[in-house]
Amino acid sequence: MLGKVYLGVSLVLLLVGVVWASNMLQANAAWVEIVLAVPRLDLLEPIARNRYEVNLAVLLAGWVAAVGIVGTLAVRAPFKIRAAAITQRRIRELEREVLELRTLPLRQHEEDEILAAEAHVEPGSRKVMTEQLRGRDDADDHLGGGA
Repeated sequence: MLGKVYLGVSLVLLLVGVVWASNMLQANAAWVEIVLAVPRLDLLEPIARNRYEVNLAVLLAGWVAAVGIVGTLAVRAPFKIRAAAITQRRIRELEREVLELRTLPLRQHEEDEILAAEAHVEPGSRKVMTEQLRGRDDADDHLGGGA
């Protein structure tokens, strides 16, 4: 919910900024002179002053574009942070699952020993199903079912 509100406010501010920027650029369509101080390798005059004629609307459009890029990054930042947190949480869950699966054979042996101790079964005793199968084979031999 908070993300939707944040996104909605950001989009409204973006639309207001676009309207403001377009009005400002239309009102400032004049040419202006810009003086740049450029260093050079001259001992008598180390800084040269270069003069340029620039359309003010183009100059302001560059600043508007820079502010727009920074604004877009600011709008996207919380969503990227949230996505990174979700990814890290998922990685930690998967690491815990891998660790649990890695130790499964060790724990399974311990659990088998605990169950055997609870059931009072000796580790070397024969299994019930094995005895029943052997009992059937013996009965088949006695009844003439054998060769």
